[in-house]
Amino acid sequence: MAHIIIYFMALLSLSTSPTWAKLNQMPPEVLGFWRLSMAALLLFGYLTFKNRLKNPFKMPVGSSKSTPTQLGPYIINRNVFWILISGFFFFLHLWTYKYASKNTLVSNTMILFATNPIFASIGSLLFLKEKFKPRVGVAYVLALSGLALFLYRTLNFAPEQKWGNWSAVISALFYAVYMITGKKAREDFENIDYAFLQYLTCAICFAITSLFTGGVFFEGYTAISWYSVIALVLIPTLIGHLGLTYLVKFMDLSVLSCGKLVEPILASIIAYFVFNEVVMDGAGLAFAMTAAGVFILFWPQIKSAQFQK
Repeated sequence: MAHIIIYFMALLSLSTSPTWAKLNQMPPEVLGFWRLSMAALLLFGYLTFKNRLKNPFKMPVGSSKSTPTQLGPYIINRNVFWILISGFFFFLHLWTYKYASKNTLVSNTMILFATNPIFASIGSLLFLKEKFKPRVGVAYVLALSGLALFLYRTLNFAPEQKWGNWSAVISALFYAVYMITGKKAREDFENIDYAFLQYLTCAICFAITSLFTGGVFFEGYTAISWYSVIALVLIPTLIGHLGLTYLVKFMDLSVLSCGKLVEPILASIIAYFVFNEVVMDGAGLAFAMTAAGVFILFWPQIKSAQFQK
């Protein structure tokens, strides 16, 4: 039951991300750099305080579950490369999602990004040998139908939005790869150690992109922009993403990805209270359908009050 609570806390935290991003005036590349570098710095401080900071490439012989490469009395843990790959695809996911948000309708972005459970399920089946459960398929169809009902009046696939629409689909694919490679890396690494290196990798990618695009790192931003950066670090990143990467060791990726379909509706409810944004007609039914899909998804765990480990 504790894992269920962590999961829904993570979903709720991630649902606040559009609100904080809307308050921020920084370019996406600069915002991504500050968000991930600050998160990495906080995790670095925690690991240093706990005396857990170590060279992630070297581990004592026999401590790794993966096939090692011998280097004197140490091994090179090959799974660290999965962290670097995961951090890179995390960057690609965030960047393409922001591009989609700017070049197509928000509703298009949400509904097209909702294809990520399909990519995650296929990837976990092929690369992680996870079994696909029919219950997950039923939950996905129900949750996706609720999301489509919520957004259908604002959907518009005009030709000028083509690249934004494709970017949303590509972002969904990158998110699935980020989760698959992260699950592989978590075989050998504790969540904090994994997240620190992953966020650092992502921050470096954003820094390089900002330099090439001429992004300004310090000057010209309002106080609310900096406050929103702090909020993005503490809530969606260190509660939301860190919670999901903790759970990736205990849950199937298809389940983790499918539950995320409730995020857009939660984000819209938050925007209603914060920005007085209009909620579409039928939002109640849409939320009920999506919630029912998530309930079906977790029914075995709710019934037994524990996850299979």
